[in-house]
Amino acid sequence: MDTKTNKARFSFFSFLPNLLIVGTFLVFMIWLITQMLHDGLYPIAAAVSAVAVFVVLVYLRPRFTPMRWLGVGIAMVLLFTLYPIIYTVVISTTNMGAGHLRTKQQALDVIESLTYLPEGGETFEWAAYLDVQGDYALWLIPGNEAPGMLAKPDEPIDALSPGDGVVGELDDDGYPTSIEGYQRLERKDVIPILDTLGEITFGEAPDTVRIRSLSSAASLQALYKYDEEMDTVINQQTGDVYQPVDGTFTSESGEELIPGYITSIGLHHFELFLGNPGYRDPLGRIFLWSLTFAVLSVALSWAVGLIVTIMFDDLPGKRYIRALLIIPWPIPVLISVLIWRSLLQPDVGVIPPILRSIIGSSPAWFQDPFWTRFALVLVNVWLSYPYFYVITAGALRSIPEEIYAAAVVDGADAWKKFRYITFPLLLRILTPLLIASFTFNFNNFNLIYIFNQGNPPMPGTIVPMGYTDILISFVFKLAFVNSNVANYGLAAAITIILFLFVSVMVIVQVRSTKIFAEE
Repeated sequence: MDTKTNKARFSFFSFLPNLLIVGTFLVFMIWLITQMLHDGLYPIAAAVSAVAVFVVLVYLRPRFTPMRWLGVGIAMVLLFTLYPIIYTVVISTTNMGAGHLRTKQQALDVIESLTYLPEGGETFEWAAYLDVQGDYALWLIPGNEAPGMLAKPDEPIDALSPGDGVVGELDDDGYPTSIEGYQRLERKDVIPILDTLGEITFGEAPDTVRIRSLSSAASLQALYKYDEEMDTVINQQTGDVYQPVDGTFTSESGEELIPGYITSIGLHHFELFLGNPGYRDPLGRIFLWSLTFAVLSVALSWAVGLIVTIMFDDLPGKRYIRALLIIPWPIPVLISVLIWRSLLQPDVGVIPPILRSIIGSSPAWFQDPFWTRFALVLVNVWLSYPYFYVITAGALRSIPEEIYAAAVVDGADAWKKFRYITFPLLLRILTPLLIASFTFNFNNFNLIYIFNQGNPPMPGTIVPMGYTDILISFVFKLAFVNSNVANYGLAAAITIILFLFVSVMVIVQVRSTKIFAEE
C-alpha cells in the first residue's frame, strides 16, 4: 500500500510542472482567442483554438506522450500551412479587397469615431496638461470671452477660478501657469501626441469636448450611431439611415459609408472569373503563355544540361569545366535577373549595340511581346541549366556500363545508344524532378516580375494585364499592386483554381508516367 501511495505521489509531483505550464499557456490562449473573437477574426481564432486543444492533449494525456517532441512542429504546420490554405478558401467567398479590409466591428469602430459640430456647439482654444499617472487634462478658453474651464476624461467640465488652490494664476495668454497634480505641456511637446489627444473625449456626456487641431477644440458629437437591433447606421446630423449592402452601409440615395467590411458573397468571384469574357479571354492567353513558358523552360534547360553533360563528360580537365558551368548557379536569382535586364536595355545594355553592329537592328526586348517572352525563356534557361546539368550528370553515372557494352555487341552506334538507352533511362530517373521543375516554372513569379513586371501591357482588359504575365504574377498584381482595383477575394478564387489545375496536371503526369509504380 505504501509503495502504491509513493508511486501515486511521485506521479502527481512529476505531472505538476506540465500542469502548471499548460495551464499558463491555456490561460494566455483563451485571452488571445477572446480578443480575436471580439475583433471578428473568426478563421484565425478557430485555427488558434485547434492548435491550443492539440497542445493541451499532447502535454496532458499520457497516450499522446510519444508525440510530445513533435507537438510544437505539428502545431506550427497546422498554423502556418493548413491555416493559410483554409483562409484562402474563406477569402475567396468574401468581398475582401479595396475598401473592405476590416471586420464589421472594426469598420463600425471607425464609422462611430467620426464626429461633427452640432448647431450651437462651442469652440475653444486649449492647452494640455499631464499628471504623473499619464492622464491628460485640457484648459479650455471659450470664444465668447467666458471664464476658462478644466476638462478631464469622463468627468464634468468645471469652470474654476484662478488662484483657488487648484488652478494657479493665468499667464498672458489666459492659461493657468499650474494646475494641482498636473504639469503643463509646451507646444513642442503637444505636436508629437496630437493624434493621441484627438482620440480622447474630455468631459462627461452629453457635454464633451474633442480636439480638432493644434489650436482648436470643440464640443463635438458622434456623427454616426449604430442600431444593433435594426443593423443600421444612423446619421445623427441629417437623420439618414444606412442599410448594410454587400459589406457597405448604404443610404437610400446610394451614399456609401467608408470603410466597408468583409462579408460572405458565396461563389461570386468564381462566377466572375469563369463567366466574364473580360476576364476569361485575356486570362486564357495568360494561361497559354504560362503553360508555354513552363514547358519551354523545362525542356530547353534540360536539353542544354544534357548536351553539356554529354559533350564535356570525357574532356580533360572536366572538373574545372564543370566548376565554371556551375558558377552562375549560386548567384542569387534577383541579381542574375537584374544583370540580364541591364544587359538587354536598349540604351545602356551591352547586347543591343552588338546586335545592331552585326544585323543592323536590335529586338525590342521590353516592348515587343514576342521578344520579351523570348528574353524571359532565355534568361530562365541560363538560370536553370546548371541545375539540370548537375542532376543529369549524376543520373548518367547511375546507368550501368554493362548495358552499353551489350548494346555495342549488338551493333548499336552512339545515336542508337542515346536514343534507346540513355534518353529513356534518364527520362525514367528524372521524371519526378522534371514534373517538380514544371510546377515551379508554372508559378515562377520572381523571374516574370523582376525582369519586366509582366509587361508590355495588354490593351482593352478590365484590370491591368501584361503579355508576359503568368497566372501567379497576374494574381499578385490584382491583389497588391493595382490598389484602385485591389480585390483579394477574386485573387484568392483565381489562386484556388490555379492550385486545382496544377494539382490535376501533376496527378495526370504522375499517373501517365507511372513514376511511382512498383516494378
